[in-house]
Amino acid sequence: MALLSPLKSRRLRTHKGETTQQVIVFQLRHEWFALPIFAVKKVVTKSETQGDYQHMGAGLTVHEGKELLVLDIGYQIFGNIGNPMYSPASQPVASSVDQPTHQYLLIMRNRQGDLAGLPLLSSPTVKRFSESAIVPLPANYASRVNIQCVSGLIVQSDSQPILFLLNPDQLLHSQPLLPPMS
Repeated sequence: MALLSPLKSRRLRTHKGETTQQVIVFQLRHEWFALPIFAVKKVVTKSETQGDYQHMGAGLTVHEGKELLVLDIGYQIFGNIGNPMYSPASQPVASSVDQPTHQYLLIMRNRQGDLAGLPLLSSPTVKRFSESAIVPLPANYASRVNIQCVSGLIVQSDSQPILFLLNPDQLLHSQPLLPPMS
């Protein structure tokens, strides 16, 4: 009978009684988001996006020989605040300081199999969290903030940021937020 090393034994103990969920984690506009791993098809180097003629946070690209909807999820979640995704042809020339360039395209799918690309500035990471770390949005927060597509929070340690857990079904079928009335 093989003896377990203390490290392996600790790993088995932590996984034994608690269910975990794997997520893809990425940052948008100074906030951190997570998407369930089942919703992610792949992450690729971003190609040119076209067709966002009215700056509504949606465009098209070609992936594997087919058109693919590209959603600026920052725009979908926050509305037209900050830097929405613009088509390179329609945007004025800007330095990389003024307009960050999206480097990656996270290709996701909802439960119905619909695909969309989400442009990201940096490579996302895969993390695993216990089910107990995933909590619903606090009611007092949800009632004060008009935020869409978020199904809950992932609470990490005190030194780590809260992750907003995205709902892939809502993300693909939501309407972008309107800008606040001034």
